[in-house]
Amino acid sequence: MISHICISDLHAGALTSLLNDLPGQSGERSGVTTAFADALGAFLGEAADGPQKPQLILLGDVLDLQFSPRELAVETATGFLKALSDTDRLASKVIATAGNHDHALWSDARLGLHATDAAKGAAERNPTEATLAFTETEAAKSRLLDTVLKRAGFDGADFRYPNIGFGDTSRAVLLHHGHFVEPPYRLMSVIKDWLHGPRVTVSTEDLSAENAGWIDFAWSSFGDAAGLGRDAEQLYQNMLTTQGFRRLSKAWSPKIADALAEALPMSGHPTLRRVLGTLSQVGLDASLGKYRDTERFHEGEALTHGGLEGLRWYLEKPARSQLDEELKGVPKDLTFVFGHTHKPFASRITVEKIPEVIKVYNTGGWTLNGPRLDTAEGAGLLLISDALDVALVRIFKTPDNGKIREAYVEMLLTSSASSAAFKSDIETWLRNTSEAWKALAEAARVAYEKRQRLLLSLTGDKSRDLTIRAAE
Repeated sequence: MISHICISDLHAGALTSLLNDLPGQSGERSGVTTAFADALGAFLGEAADGPQKPQLILLGDVLDLQFSPRELAVETATGFLKALSDTDRLASKVIATAGNHDHALWSDARLGLHATDAAKGAAERNPTEATLAFTETEAAKSRLLDTVLKRAGFDGADFRYPNIGFGDTSRAVLLHHGHFVEPPYRLMSVIKDWLHGPRVTVSTEDLSAENAGWIDFAWSSFGDAAGLGRDAEQLYQNMLTTQGFRRLSKAWSPKIADALAEALPMSGHPTLRRVLGTLSQVGLDASLGKYRDTERFHEGEALTHGGLEGLRWYLEKPARSQLDEELKGVPKDLTFVFGHTHKPFASRITVEKIPEVIKVYNTGGWTLNGPRLDTAEGAGLLLISDALDVALVRIFKTPDNGKIREAYVEMLLTSSASSAAFKSDIETWLRNTSEAWKALAEAARVAYEKRQRLLLSLTGDKSRDLTIRAAE
């Protein structure tokens, strides 16, 4: 009955990911990894209905390549995925897409598609900037992700970007990592619209082609920067706390002011130095500070007003364009799934140019964004049935007074006869495996609190090893 299960935002390799017992180091499986694999294996054992196994969907940011050492991200992801493969409850081939933090996976696949295209005759060439959502593009291969999956015991990935889809014009599920919902991740497209006026339609090909280099530079390749990887990681850590950002801004603004003053006349004038210092601080607040205003850092609410408007924009323009192209219209029953924000939820929304109400689910994330624990952050396990009914199992969230609620299901029911039955079945399977889900909740509580101590201990002059020991 379950055809696909979907998770996102593992951020393997990130300092605050829950996938390692000791943050920032690979090695033994974390308590969260082991407990989740045990719970998932037991749950899918209860749900098993015939020889067909559910297919795993990885909805982006599986690897954290922005600030994390690549080898750490690879080893951590491999260990987690091997734990899932070892349950022997999942299909051998995975479906995957890229997020902003592992966008380099798509860049690798995209260049491979370009190489295939370049080998054709001039009349046949058609450079690919995005894949189909509802059909596998067999030539789209991310070598790094395939290597990770094969080492973990899977057969590789059916890689699609930026959307994954199932269904037809009557009922469909469309999945996207979620980064294009927010303007900072489609900045080049925003600038183009500023220069030439807003476009009536924006395709997924437009978004992918216009923003690929920007996303790689800003969110997916910093960990490779020679001599900058450690500095970039410390920058990121400081941005996770208000105190850390203030410390960073206070330390950097005089240095920026000095650099600017040396390039200007009257560089030694004290008034000029003070003015430049103030302007530098304002500039940091408007740039790095603005990044802290994205959905991921609004910890208390599932989706802000700005996030909702961005979601509507994505559904009305790029998503609709792809649905019109591949399905020849918007399905009467459409479910949209995304991650990226690390805050799982289920809701219905309306979009101006789409007549039907759209069901929306967010898959959450497996990391801690800041030192607060009373937030909307948490992880979800999204389930899709053979009939394309969709449900979200809330497997854990940040602790509330030291406690985490046991896994439960959220589902936006429809008039379909299969919808209520699917929810009832999931509730039964959860009850029958409740001890395993309780163990996962406890493992997550310990992991969250450990990372909270780590973030509260961060200072600009401590080494990573000292920071980790402080958390322990």
